[in-house]
Amino acid sequence: MKPNLLMIVLMSAASLTGVAPSYAQEVLRIGAPLALTGALADAGVKSKQGYDVCISAVNDKGGVDVNGKKMKLELVEYDYQSDTSRAVQIVQRLINVDSVPFLLAPYGSGDTKATAVVAERNGVPMIAAAAATPSVFDQNFQNLFGILFPNRMITDQEVAYYKQSVPDVKKVAILALNSLFPKAIAGELAESAKVGGLEVVYNNIYSPDTTDFSNALTQIKGLNADWIYATGYTQDLITIRRQMNDLGVTAKIVSMTAGPAYPEFADNVQGLAENVTTNSWWHENANYNDSNYFGSSLKYNEIFVQRFKRNATYLEAAATAACETLVLAIQEAKSTSPDAVRKVLREKTFETFYGPVHFGKTGQNDFNAALVMQIQKGKLVVLAPANLKQGELKVGFPVAK
Repeated sequence: MKPNLLMIVLMSAASLTGVAPSYAQEVLRIGAPLALTGALADAGVKSKQGYDVCISAVNDKGGVDVNGKKMKLELVEYDYQSDTSRAVQIVQRLINVDSVPFLLAPYGSGDTKATAVVAERNGVPMIAAAAATPSVFDQNFQNLFGILFPNRMITDQEVAYYKQSVPDVKKVAILALNSLFPKAIAGELAESAKVGGLEVVYNNIYSPDTTDFSNALTQIKGLNADWIYATGYTQDLITIRRQMNDLGVTAKIVSMTAGPAYPEFADNVQGLAENVTTNSWWHENANYNDSNYFGSSLKYNEIFVQRFKRNATYLEAAATAACETLVLAIQEAKSTSPDAVRKVLREKTFETFYGPVHFGKTGQNDFNAALVMQIQKGKLVVLAPANLKQGELKVGFPVAK
């Protein structure tokens, strides 16, 4: 068959079957279980938005450069409906049916830990964008890598900042959701507080189906805590904040992790958000340089705002950074071989808009960039570290009428 006739036949076959001819650009597929519905849907959508920003940025530059060959990046995604067992099943499908060579982990420490077992068993590198609990990474896994640095770096920063800013803070009350990440960061806060010389006067957990927090809040009120620290899903924290106001519960400092870092918190509680403090792993004002795809933290946020009409939180940024770090490792390895990419992930420090990313001995990022923040006049203000400071801590938490 003559060459030009062969080309016509191939193109006709492709149009009929929907299969691209062999000369089309190759695609690199990355698997992503996403919580797009269910209790974690808000966070799941944010993760997808972060991944989508990365996919677009890479493909706009022609794709992933694999030893001189450009490959378009494609996200193979399924909704695991905020159900851990379904997340495990989806990861199994992504590996065994879709044959993806790399994975982006589901949202949260618990779901990441459960699915990491499957990735490890199959030797598939998985990057976690939303898991900060060290117990997720202490299983001696060789294929799990986490963008968020450990919880303890956050809680140590919080205790140090509040002790310096409000020396008469002596007593801490802690209320946490009975789930892996909230329990873990609450435990770290308790340890950081004790090391810092503070007294933990209340430390309790609530079940995921709790809607009435009046008993716990009444106990906390009676203990006259100087610092109230609550951690759980954003909707829980919205409810807790409203019920605190109804019961007249107040303190010098009220911190919540990590709901106030998301715009949904202030949007829902309106004026009750004022003076609530929180923490974060990232903020655009850190303005790290990124010579790869985004230029800097501020420029990344500009790209995000242009696409989604709001600022990125640490969660979307971490998802983008997880994707970007994987792409950089593939390009450094000059290969899509899991073994070659895993080696680069273990050894290299990645300079990104999210900050330096270095996966330590357990696979978790060991670069500390913990932020303390407060909602002031409806906006998040960075309080610490000093080099990023945007304002002073407002002490006191008045009850709204």
